[in-house]
Amino acid sequence: MGTRNATMIGIAVIAFFATLPAAHAQAKGAAAKKGAAAKPADDGKVDISDLENKYWAPKDTDFSVVQNRTYAKEKKFTITPQWGTLINDPYSDGTIFGLTGNYFWSERMGVQVSYYNADLRNNNAVKDLAELATTTGARPDHGKITGYYGIGYNFVPFYAKMSVMSSKIIYFDMAFTPTIGMTTYDQQIESGNKSKTAFTYGLDVTQFFFFSKWFAVRADLRNQWRSEEVVKYRGTSIGRKVKDKFQHDTMFFIGATFYFGT
Repeated sequence: MGTRNATMIGIAVIAFFATLPAAHAQAKGAAAKKGAAAKPADDGKVDISDLENKYWAPKDTDFSVVQNRTYAKEKKFTITPQWGTLINDPYSDGTIFGLTGNYFWSERMGVQVSYYNADLRNNNAVKDLAELATTTGARPDHGKITGYYGIGYNFVPFYAKMSVMSSKIIYFDMAFTPTIGMTTYDQQIESGNKSKTAFTYGLDVTQFFFFSKWFAVRADLRNQWRSEEVVKYRGTSIGRKVKDKFQHDTMFFIGATFYFGT
């Protein structure tokens, strides 16, 4: 009985020491969980479990990507001297000088006023016809733009940046501007041109390339539509109306934009 009891006691002791590592591991795990729940916020670690849950969610509307603007234009005025040319006139070449002002009450919306003066001349096609005028009398009946003034509503849906040769970042806006205004044009008449005006509506596509918060380079592609009264250039019916022509003018402008405001 003594030997048997000693053997039983020995087995019990061995079993006790064999269970100590497992019990210690369980106690450490419980303490770690308790410590994580009560861990102070200043221990340098950030709990991102909520972010992980939202990331793996099938749909989430709590997040949106916002780019801070390097160059803002909200509540700013701008003024832009511009130079341009007509790019789709079949009878004329020349230059257009203009001035455009803007006020942006937000980064996405603003108002625009524009004025330009055109200095156009006959292109080579008209000059070639003019050389035949003494024998054939050929000369196109048409008008030439002399100026424009109007207003527009700026909508700026795009603000972005681009890399130039992997060495510089340029920021730019892209705007769409429906416009209304008045175009002045000269009816071409051999005995003396006659000035007329026409209601004009259009759509401008504009890009601003920012170089500082006060300065940008501006490029405009302007499309304008109007009705033009065409008269006879020469002949027995000189100066008489030939037709009403629906005219589409496309102009390209480049300019320097200066920003004013807070």
